[in-house]
Amino acid sequence: MKAIKVILIIVAVAIALAIIVVGAGIYFANRYLQSPAFKEQALQAAHNELGADVRIDDLKVSLFSGVELRGVTIGNPPGFPGNLVTANAFALRYRLLPLLSRRVEIEELSLDKLVITLSQNARGEWNYEKVGAPETQTKPAPITSPPTTPSPAAAAKSGKTVPLDIVLSKLAITQGAVSMVSDSNKPLVKLEGISFSSSVSLTGNKLAGSGKAGIDKIDLSEKLFVEKVTTLVQLGSDRVALQSLRGELAGGAVSGDVSVNFGTGLEYAVSVQLTNSDVARLLQDAGTKQVISGKLNVMTSMHGTGGVPTIIGNGRVEIDNGKLMEVPLLNLLATLLQVDALRDLSFDQCLLEYSISNNVMQTPMIRLTSPQIQIDGRGSMSLSDYTLNHNMTLIFAKGALDRAPDAIRGLFAEQTDGSLTLNFKVTGPYNSPKTDLAKRVAQSLGHQLLEKGLQKLLR
Repeated sequence: MKAIKVILIIVAVAIALAIIVVGAGIYFANRYLQSPAFKEQALQAAHNELGADVRIDDLKVSLFSGVELRGVTIGNPPGFPGNLVTANAFALRYRLLPLLSRRVEIEELSLDKLVITLSQNARGEWNYEKVGAPETQTKPAPITSPPTTPSPAAAAKSGKTVPLDIVLSKLAITQGAVSMVSDSNKPLVKLEGISFSSSVSLTGNKLAGSGKAGIDKIDLSEKLFVEKVTTLVQLGSDRVALQSLRGELAGGAVSGDVSVNFGTGLEYAVSVQLTNSDVARLLQDAGTKQVISGKLNVMTSMHGTGGVPTIIGNGRVEIDNGKLMEVPLLNLLATLLQVDALRDLSFDQCLLEYSISNNVMQTPMIRLTSPQIQIDGRGSMSLSDYTLNHNMTLIFAKGALDRAPDAIRGLFAEQTDGSLTLNFKVTGPYNSPKTDLAKRVAQSLGHQLLEKGLQKLLR
């Protein structure tokens, strides 16, 4: 009995010593994690892994609970100016015990004022594509026997690691921002005031997640501004999808879906509907002269891999109960034809159907209708220099040209219903188009001097 008692005492002392040793090890390990030396080592490891400078103003690490970072900056890869990522604060909370079964359970990953800038260089390369240290190329050893699946022990001996399963219960972003910048430093897309909450898992190197997001403002090329956006978010390994998207644009309602794929370069797809947006406000936001008003309705679907030259898509644009204002061509026609309705032309509907590919917008349907006047047309516009090439038809209802000179009325073809039609072309730059009407109107009136004046006014 005495021998057993001695053995139990020895075992108890051994256990106590083991606890003390382990506890001391954990204590000193925890102290080391909070030391400047660990911070420098962590920053160097991050730099080696990302191939970019990493800076952290304040680092707090606890072996038992997680990590807190303040003032995080990840620089761009070589060849790109500025930073790729900045964040005011980063917090990671995890559970320690599941690590024993090769499972990472993260209770919370939060980022405050996260700013991501995706930029492109002159070669069309994006900065995120260059993130990561260069891979070391080694010559593979010849295979002399069929490969076999190694056991976990063998994998450990050979230096290979078994993938961890990661579960992230809460991923949260507050007051974030994302922007895409072209090679000429022009903004393509900018998202401000991003809030995001999601759950994410990584199993077998496959990422999956879902959540909700809100965006205060989406700025498209500093020309179009969508506000108060809410959406459901689906995350994949190389893909982000925004579903059931809702927002506001110039007083109208926006809805649709957006997806971005980063797997093999940048690819995006957009399907959007817009109802009852104020055209005058849209033109004002875009910094464009107000030449048209009304309520805008749009249906569009497109996809691309970068700027406008890569876009392929189609859509329909409709403006209801609007007015065309200060259009030189219409003002001159109003004077010549003595039809005041052409001056500041009010219309019931203006309709445009289009398709985009190879940097060209095809417009198979253009139609403007008002009680006495209709304008029909079709053609194309180059999106590289915004030049037009359209065939148009001007249609007046029966009796609308009764006050016009006979020479002018002679330019029109009378239809079976009594309406009068005149075909003409519109070419040249979008902001200063030209038409072949000048010469024809001048010739009908028989004045060469008038022709020169008309050619200037009808440009």
